[in-house]
Parts: sequence; C-alpha cells; structure tokens
Amino acid sequence: MNADVDAVLRRYRYDGTRLIDVLWDVQHLYGHIPEDVLEQIAAGLNRAPLDIVETASFYHFFHSAPSGRHRIYLSNTVIAKMNGYQEVYDALERESGVRFGETDESGLFGLFETPCIGLSDQEPAMMIDSVVFTRLTPEFVADILAQLRTGRAAADIANPAGLPDDDLAYVDALVESNVHTRGPVFFRGEPDYKSLLKNCLAGTPEQTIGTIIESGLRGYGGAGFRTGLKWQLCRVAPGDEKYVICNADEGEPGTFKDRALLTRSPKDVFMGMVIAAYAVGSRHGILYLRAEYVYLKRYLERQLQELREDGLLGRCVGGQPGFDFDIRIQMGAGSYVCGEESALIESCEGKRGTPRLKPPFPVQEGYLGRPTCVNNVETFAAATRVVEEGADWFRGMGTPESAGARLLSVAGDCDRPGVYEVEWGVTLDEVLMMVGAHDARAVQISGPSGECLSVAADGRRRIAYEDIPCNGAVTIFNSRRDLLECVRDYTKFFVDESCGICVPCRAGTVNLHDKVELVLSGAAVQRDLDEVVRWGALVHSTSRCGLGATAANPILSTLAKFPEIYRRRLVVQENALLSSFDLEAALAGYGKARTELETGGTA
Repeated sequence: MNADVDAVLRRYRYDGTRLIDVLWDVQHLYGHIPEDVLEQIAAGLNRAPLDIVETASFYHFFHSAPSGRHRIYLSNTVIAKMNGYQEVYDALERESGVRFGETDESGLFGLFETPCIGLSDQEPAMMIDSVVFTRLTPEFVADILAQLRTGRAAADIANPAGLPDDDLAYVDALVESNVHTRGPVFFRGEPDYKSLLKNCLAGTPEQTIGTIIESGLRGYGGAGFRTGLKWQLCRVAPGDEKYVICNADEGEPGTFKDRALLTRSPKDVFMGMVIAAYAVGSRHGILYLRAEYVYLKRYLERQLQELREDGLLGRCVGGQPGFDFDIRIQMGAGSYVCGEESALIESCEGKRGTPRLKPPFPVQEGYLGRPTCVNNVETFAAATRVVEEGADWFRGMGTPESAGARLLSVAGDCDRPGVYEVEWGVTLDEVLMMVGAHDARAVQISGPSGECLSVAADGRRRIAYEDIPCNGAVTIFNSRRDLLECVRDYTKFFVDESCGICVPCRAGTVNLHDKVELVLSGAAVQRDLDEVVRWGALVHSTSRCGLGATAANPILSTLAKFPEIYRRRLVVQENALLSSFDLEAALAGYGKARTELETGGTA
C-alpha cells in the first residue's frame, strides 16, 4: 500500500464523492495520476478502477502520464488570438524546446493549450502550476522559462514579494480585477453582515423568499430563471437534507465578472448563500470553483474562516438556534459543460460532469439525490444586496422584466476592457461608448453560446430579457476582424467541450465545425449553408443540455447578421457529382497508388 495515497484518502475520509479532490491531491504528489495507484484509490473509495479512470479522463487538467514538472497551459481564446497569441505560442515552444501537446525529454516542461481561463481582459494569458501570468509577450515568456530552469517556482516568479497566498494583495499581484464601474448593486464595499443577517433571521424563511420574489431578481447564469421561485421550489420539496451550491464554474469564453466578484466582494457571495440556506432550510453549502481560478482558493478559504469567526457560518449562524450552515470549496478540473447545473452536481459527487436528464430538476433531486438550490456567483451577491436594501429598491432599477443591474465582462476591440456594472435596459451603443469601442462592427453577446450582433443594425437594442438576454460576456470585433475565423474558433470550442453523452451534440458539433472549415477553404456551396441551418436546428432541439442547444449559435447568428462573410467564399458552380465534392483532390495520387499496387510497390 502506498502511504502517501492512503494519507490522501484519509484526508477525505474515504468518501467517494470527493474523488475529484483525491485525484487533484494525487496529481500534486506525482505530477500525474499513476496507473499503479488506481486500484488503491478505487478500493479506498469503494469504486471500480475503471470508474476512477473514466472520471479522471473526463477532465482536461488530469494527466495519466508524466506531463512535465511545470505544466504550462496557454489560453487559446479568440481574444488571445487578437492580441499576440501566436507570438507567445511560438516563444513558448522555442524557449521550452518542446511542441504543444508534448513534454520535453528532461521532464521539465509540458505545453498545453486550454480554453478561456477567465482572463480575456488581459490576454494573452497562461497558467503554470496553479499560478497565472497575464499580458504575455515573447520577452516575458523567455524570462519566466529561464527562471523556471534555474529552479524557481512559478509562484515565486509571479509573487516576488512573497505575499501570503490567502491575502487579497497576492491575488492582485497575479491578476488585475479591472472593475471600471461600481454600484448601485455590486462592489459597494462590505455592509454590516451581522446586522443584515440579524434582520433577515428576524423574519421567516418564507418572508425572505417573498422579498427575493418581489425584487424580481433573476439568475445571472444565462437562463434568467426567477431566483425567488427557485428558492421556493427547493423549500417545499420533500426531504430533510437540502443543499445550496454556488456555481463558480465561469467557463464561457469571454466571461470573467465572477472572477472580479470573488476577488473584490467574496463575502457578498457567501452571505447570499447563507441567506439562501435560511430560506430553503439547508445545512450544507458548496462553492464549485473552476480549476482555472485555483489561485483564488486559499484567499476564499480565509474569507470563509473569517465568517465562521464572526458567527456567520457554522453552528447557530447569526446566533439563531438550530440554524447550522457551512460552506466548503469544491475544485473543478477543467470542463466547460460543468457550468450546467446538473453536470456541476455530478462533478460535486465525484463523477464525470455529464448533464442529467430533466425532470427531475435539481430543486427536486440534486446533490446526492436531495433538493438542491444552484445559483451563480453574481446571483448570490445580488441576493445579499436585495436583503440589505429591500425588494422595492432593486425593482426600481432596470426594466419591467429585468429588474436591477448586472455585470458585463467586456473584452476585444475596445480601449477599456474589464468589468462594468450597468442597469438592465442599457443599449448596446451605450455600452460600446462606455468602453471606448470606436470601430465596432460586431458584438458577440454571452460568449460563443450567445448571439452575434451587428452594431449597425442592433446598436439601439437594449440588454434585457425583453430584447437581448445576456449572461455577462460582451466581446467586441472591429471592422478589420475576419468574423468567420472567430466562428471557426467558437465551433471548435464546442467540439472540444462536448461531453459526448448524446449523439446530436457529439456528432453535430463536429459536422458544424467541418462546414465552417469548408467555407473557409473556399470549397463550400449554398447547399452546405442550407445544411448548417437544418443541422443546427436538429442539434438545438435534441441535445441533452445547453451546450448542444447553443452549439450552432455562432454560425446561425452570423449567417443571419453577416451573410456576406459566407457568400463571398462560396463556390459559384456546384460540382455535378455532389456539393462540396472535390473530384481532383479525391483522385490526387490515385494513378501512382494504382501503379504501385499493380507492380508490388516497385514502380
């Protein structure tokens, strides 16, 4: 028996739901997850070895083979490619002496690409050993790798002052928060949490839910489900044990508002979870933190401990007998689909992040089969403010169907990328003016899963559920950008991130991406575009979760708003055999191959 692995298992009390944590700790020990410890892990957690392999192989950041003492992950977002990504990519290969996807012979460096790491406002960016580096240049890359070669740790390079990693100053040394506007709802500074909670506990749970319902607060994750209704459904669901989960798996490319909230206002988020726990009758909370935000973990754990010391977490929360509630942090391991609430719950249970069939919904049967309330970071922070200021105050902002304010993660072709708080109902033109987007042609709203808007046609439209729903990401493209190249990147993202559980998504994302490649190569015809529309509708209507349902959006929305980017690349005359079939390419080399076959390869 391996004593180190047994120590890891004991740390998590041989609890199979903590498999993701166990795998992280084992990988930290060995740099990968060795095959010879799988049986021990499986036996300790009462699971089959193949179950351990199946789960570990699902997540991007787990490795089954040695992958370098320093694992380097370069973010490959569209925005990075607009800001010097290729030069940084080349510099990493040159300075490390290894190609991407490989590990050098000495075992020092492993190079990997990864999707958005929540730093689109300061790209190019990369992760090295749980530390992030932003605004990369070839020269900066050369300096970092040279220091790593001397034996310095990535954390020492990023934090030369030696700041403690549970301190806000440490996080600020690594990443700029880039919060450009504050208030009326977010980033207002810490209120008197004890008084706020005391006032909340003076009323009944039903009254708290009523306040949230009356405020009109809707979930900020994208779907816009009414928060108060979700809490009410969870409260009335049968079951003695209930759970509150904060979705901090902010994986949509171009989105980073939750990163800023967790940095500048973490206690607003945690107090929102406490309020939700009182409302629904929960004793257990989980913050599911995406792997790319691991540098925030120690800081967030310190915030939780401070709340415990103030009597706002733990036993008798807020001095209320019988109200026991605490929060633990569950690290993700790299999977976009875990942003879907049921996939997130599966991951919290130590499984692959495969979305569940609905119904039942999480408020009925969620974590461990118990009623579970899942909201995202921004929603919990807003709930804290609603309880502090009142429902009428919140409903007095925004629009009839979109009360209050929300945060926008703005990146791309603008002077001032970063986080902006706006009231619902702001026009697209107003946002572009605010951020200094002088030559904007297109805006991708809500990341790849959202909609591509034409500034000329849509500038006066409002960001609100009645008009342009928005999950917070605003990516701006000027007139010099090739939008079809961006569509290609977005469709490839969905191919890479599909969990593969349902055929429409598993196969459909690949087929849609191939069609975009066909258009870019100049070999597509009108029939290909017609097929994209039909296939996109099929994938949307038959996929199990939101990933498949939105995978065709980058193509369909640009086809609608910018049809010229496709039409100018189409083949004018269709091939008589089959649309898009290149006869010459198919026959290339045929004559030589046939001769070699007939002569036994002696020609």
